[in-house]
Formats: sequence, C-alpha cells, structure tokens
Amino acid sequence: MTADPASDRDDVARRLAALARAPRPVVTAVPGPPVPAPPGRRAPVPVTPAPVPPAPVPLVPSTAVPRPVRWAPTTAGALAHAAQTVRDPAPQERPTSRTSRGPSGRVRWAVDARTAGVAVGVVALLVGAVVLRAASAPAGEAVALPTPAVTAEVPAAGTGVAPTPGASTAPAAPAELLVHVVGAVAQPGVVHLTDGARVADALDAAGGVVDGADPAALNLARTVVDGEQVRVPRVGEVLDPPADAVPTPATGGQVGDAPVDLNTADLAALEGLPGVGPVLAGRIVEGRPYASVDALDDVPGIGPTLMADLRDRVRV
Repeated sequence: MTADPASDRDDVARRLAALARAPRPVVTAVPGPPVPAPPGRRAPVPVTPAPVPPAPVPLVPSTAVPRPVRWAPTTAGALAHAAQTVRDPAPQERPTSRTSRGPSGRVRWAVDARTAGVAVGVVALLVGAVVLRAASAPAGEAVALPTPAVTAEVPAAGTGVAPTPGASTAPAAPAELLVHVVGAVAQPGVVHLTDGARVADALDAAGGVVDGADPAALNLARTVVDGEQVRVPRVGEVLDPPADAVPTPATGGQVGDAPVDLNTADLAALEGLPGVGPVLAGRIVEGRPYASVDALDDVPGIGPTLMADLRDRVRV
C-alpha cells in the first residue's frame, strides 16, 4: 500500500505540535552547604534562584496564513516552527516591486513614479520636436498666373482706316481647308486639306490627274486657301476666267492679263486671282485702302508664296 505524502506531513506536524505544547520540566536549584569565608571577610549570603515560568506555547491554526516567526531560544518555539515548515513546505511567492498578482492569479505590471515621469518627459520632447519642425517649415510661395493679353487689331501702315469700334479682330485661318478641285482629275469634287497645303496636295486628294491633263499650266507649289477652286486643264486647253469674274466698271479694266486694282475691285474680281477665294477676297476688301502692293502682305492668309503670285496681277 502506497503512503500518502500529505497525510505523513500532517502526522508529523501534529506530533511536533504536541511536543511543543508539552510542559517543560522546571529545574530548581538546591542550596548546598555554606562555603566558609576566608579569614578577614564576611560570609556570603545564600541566594535562592527564582523559579522559571514555563514558556507559552504558540497556537498554529490549520487555516491561518503563515506569518514570520521570531526565533526564541526555547525548545517550544523550535518545535512550533518545525511543525509549520512541515505543514507548508512550499515557499510563499512574494510580489516584486515590478509585478503583482490579482484575484484571478494574473500578473499585473506596476510602474513606479520615476519610470512614469521619464516616459512622460520623452513623449513631451517628441511632441515638441514635431510641432517645432512643422512651424519652421517654409510656406509655399504664391505663384501669379499669367493674364492673357488682349491685343487690338492694328490697321496696315498707310491705309488711314481706323478700326471700327466694337468690331472683332480678323478670324485666323481655319485648321481645315475646303478646296474645290475640277478638271482633268480622277475624282473631281471638294477635298479636305490642312492649313498650309499646296496645289499639288489638292490634286493628290482628288485622286491625281488623268491622262491628257496639263498640270504644268498650274503652279503646283502655290499655297491653297479655304474656299478656293483649282481647275486642272487638259493639254492645249485654255483656261477660261471664272463665270463670276465678269468685268465691271469697278474693276478699272478687263479681266485677263490686266492687273486688278486692290482699292476698287469687287469681290468677284478678287476671287478671280489665283489662290484667292471668297474668304480671302473679303479680307482684302476689309484691309482697304492700300498705299502699295506690298501692303497686301499684311492681310491674314497671304503668305510669301501667294504674294509672289499676286504681285504681277494686282495694282493700286
């Protein structure tokens, strides 16, 4: 049969407690015969020692929390301490200055005042550094947006015509040009060209010339304008002037090789010039009067190439 260690410890504790409660024998001093005093001295008076009371026996309840025991030079105290040690052999855990245990047995960390003060100081330094850095950052500089300049149309030099109040500036050349190609081409009709296109580009957009065409009769390098009509003749064919270029008294002469007067010609006569369509003819009329042929170069839509073609065909 296996012995129970717990019951053995309880048995030993009970025995030690019984021994501690047992009265300690009292030792009484017995006086002996008087000792003779030496000559010339008085005999000592015999002293009877007082009886020693028995030491109190401490009570150790089974459910009491063990307390520190002060050691006494008595056998009863030693036996009581031995009994308590046998009853509770495991040392009691004492909470340290850093941890403590709650009712549930969990360890709770305790921070002393010095550590808490250091932590608060570090946090305050970090917050101050962030605020100081944000306050010292340079503010963004304001950038002024450019204001679009509004320019008024200035009349050509020597024209003597003041701009009409409230009149808008001359429209710029359109990004897309519409040119009417007729004559000896594969696909006659209106073609779409980009700004700055040439007569050769208009012929290519119309499918190219057909057999028997005479493209040499045209200036293929000339810049076309919006609304212009390009006619490709056949070999031996003489180009007739446009039907709307009938001579009028305002032209100052007949249409053909005679130069066109820039200051007196009407829109029909101006449209009969090579490279001049309805839009460009209207701009030429708006730019009157002209002091010289060179002033025609100031009209929007007339570039160096077209100016070279018109120089010998116009006059003032």
